[in-house]
Amino acid sequence: MLLSPIFLLVVHIFGTIACSGCYGPSDLNQHARLVRRMQPEALNATTKPRGPLEWGQINFLHTTDTHGWLAGHLKERNYGADWGDFVSFVKHMRRKADRLNVDLLVIDTGDLHDGNGLTDVTTPNGAISDGIFTEIDYDLLAIGNHELYVTEVAYHSQANISRLYGDKYLTSNVQLLNRDTGEFQDFGSKYRYFTTKHGLRIMAFGVLFDFTGNSNVSRVTKAEDMVKQPWFRSAVNFRKPIDLFLIIGHNPVRLGVSSGTFGTVYKSIREMRPDVPIQTFGGHTHIPGFRCVRRDVNRDSSPGAIVKRWDGLP
Repeated sequence: MLLSPIFLLVVHIFGTIACSGCYGPSDLNQHARLVRRMQPEALNATTKPRGPLEWGQINFLHTTDTHGWLAGHLKERNYGADWGDFVSFVKHMRRKADRLNVDLLVIDTGDLHDGNGLTDVTTPNGAISDGIFTEIDYDLLAIGNHELYVTEVAYHSQANISRLYGDKYLTSNVQLLNRDTGEFQDFGSKYRYFTTKHGLRIMAFGVLFDFTGNSNVSRVTKAEDMVKQPWFRSAVNFRKPIDLFLIIGHNPVRLGVSSGTFGTVYKSIREMRPDVPIQTFGGHTHIPGFRCVRRDVNRDSSPGAIVKRWDGLP
């Protein structure tokens, strides 16, 4: 789904809701507040939404591979929104989910760095852009390979992303060297078990593909080894009930991509828990993808500053 149509959807739904003290025309039907807050250089969308979004019992907004493109793509005529528009959109959608009495989870699957000048101009990379990125209250996040190439970026990401989001930042197979102890420790959380507002009990993992280009201060465990580890098997067979497994990660979901390891994780969970639905959200390929396996659904969104993936499960 293009950012511009999403932004138009927000305007369509919420454009007549405004405070009387805000600047702009006093007539609610002519109120231009949202338009006036757009970047002066940004173009309006060239297409409209095809129709209203379909809501399910649990719904997801997914971003990935933002690579610093938080200002949007000002020279692309078919994209007209930026990260600020998306921040606003997420807040509106959370309120709508509450009105509909359904769950909404907002997910990101990594690669915040390298690509746009907003990230690349600073030392370390992302020193400014990471603060803008964190304006969104994500429910789950996963690390990307571009957070691991450079030692300084890895430590910056742990200090400013992992610590900020706490147990929501999932790095099931990634560890970082503790400079004080000389020991490797989890970059973020191995898994997260939580209950949604409306009572769905979820077990989530964040799995990076078998990346080998990282600096020597981080360590990536292969998925085939991770699924054999006691902590993983204990999490899958958790002592509390699980209604849904969520596998997220900077990892291809498309069939035939040699670097993808979600299949290994999926198979391991399915062998132990054959009756619990599995939902996956990937990244890394920069290509939208969708795959349905029986009751299970796999998603891969395009680069985050271009496309936001919406998904609603019945």
